[in-house]
Amino acid sequence: MTGRRGLRVGLVGATGALGSELLQVLEERTLPIEELVPVATDVSLGAEVEVAGSSIPVETEPPSLRGLDFLFLCVPRASALDWVRLALHAEVPCVDCSGAVAETGQVPLLVPDLGLAEDALTQPVLALPPGPVLAWSLVLAPIHARARLCRVVATSLESVGGAGRGGLETLRSEVLALFNQSEPPEPSLFPCPVAFDCVPNVGDAGPGDETAGEAELARDLARLLGAELPVAVTSVQVPTFAGVGASLAIETEEPLDPAGLRDLLGKAPGVRVWDDGRAGPTTRDPTGGTAALVGRVRRDPSSDGERGLLLWLSADPVRLAAENAVRLAEARLGRG
Repeated sequence: MTGRRGLRVGLVGATGALGSELLQVLEERTLPIEELVPVATDVSLGAEVEVAGSSIPVETEPPSLRGLDFLFLCVPRASALDWVRLALHAEVPCVDCSGAVAETGQVPLLVPDLGLAEDALTQPVLALPPGPVLAWSLVLAPIHARARLCRVVATSLESVGGAGRGGLETLRSEVLALFNQSEPPEPSLFPCPVAFDCVPNVGDAGPGDETAGEAELARDLARLLGAELPVAVTSVQVPTFAGVGASLAIETEEPLDPAGLRDLLGKAPGVRVWDDGRAGPTTRDPTGGTAALVGRVRRDPSSDGERGLLLWLSADPVRLAAENAVRLAEARLGRG
């Protein structure tokens, strides 16, 4: 990945699910990288990543960030803020994909397809919303711009892939154990077994029995849409390896019929309306893609008038996050 103006780029969390996906996106897009510095935890000691046909050793000790042109943070929230501080000290612009800095409200929360203000791009730290929020915002932003959303009630179906490679391995080992008629391993990453079951909360519940993830979805959507929007979310852990799905019930200030909504979303960047003659989109259909897929657009019979609609969306949140993180880097570096 050598270019005429080669960049030195760091990737923390290079061996995780998001980091691995981001490496693929870097190869597919045009960001000219001369040197990549992959970093991971001690678990990846001795590991290498493949980049443009070359194997690059993964660093397990925090390297000096001085001289890097950009830093991608694909790490859990618990360690993201430490890396943000290191990047600020080294004066290296970075994008946080964990959602940690988004909680402060002081860092720009950005989605390229929703527009990027020039002053936001000049900030030393950029924040990308978590995958489900990213997918929802691509669908809800054009609706809000056209008809002004006044309420959203949603059920979010989240795969174990949202917990990274550990989540994938947990589901895999539990499925194998059950098929072999043996006891599944004791849950460690999740509060209970996830194979062949649906758990009606993702994460621990707080005040009002709302989980942190549910509160975050509502908060980040309001930030991205620039509105005090009432949002009620129920997140459900489902036994799938990848993808996220959501059933959305929306109400708008201005009338909007199903045909008008399908036409609106069919022209929205980052969105594809499902119309291939079969049931869907399933949560598997968007795997590897960079669009939020929308189907089952219909009138909400429980809503008064012509302002209530129902729709279903599915997306690959890991691929979406990786693609948008690279696009943010391209915009920040003036190479978009």
